[in-house]
Amino acid sequence: MKPETRAGQESEEGRQERARDVLWITTTWGRVVLGLGLAAIAGVSFGHAWTNDNMSLWVVGGVTLLTGVLLVLSGLYVRSQAVELPAPSTGEEREELVPLLGALLVYKYQLISHAQLQRALEEQRRSTRLIGEILVEQRLVTEEQLQTALAHQQSY
Repeated sequence: MKPETRAGQESEEGRQERARDVLWITTTWGRVVLGLGLAAIAGVSFGHAWTNDNMSLWVVGGVTLLTGVLLVLSGLYVRSQAVELPAPSTGEEREELVPLLGALLVYKYQLISHAQLQRALEEQRRSTRLIGEILVEQRLVTEEQLQTALAHQQSY
């Protein structure tokens, strides 16, 4: 089970994975867009070379077009080499998601506020005691309410 994190925060691994995804998308599609842009510039260069009978513009246009085509092809190649994620398994090895006790107490039973949960979690980090013990000690929930929430959590 993953450690409980503050609402709205994601783990360092999650941030790094998302950053890799954004970098991959930017790199892949950046190549394609840049290549298409260079191909358009090459078209303009060819047009000027045709109307002005300028040999150097033909060379510039050819190099620009070749560079653009290579960038587009490399972007499409990288896109085609994307790692396919495995399909979700339907077997018994699939891990079921179990709601966190704090989330149950805040959102399902509405016994404590999010701020109260955050203070209790800070206390838990300092003392390494169970969150339920801390909430009962602080008289935010009764023992019976805690047992009800734990029973609900155990039903998963």
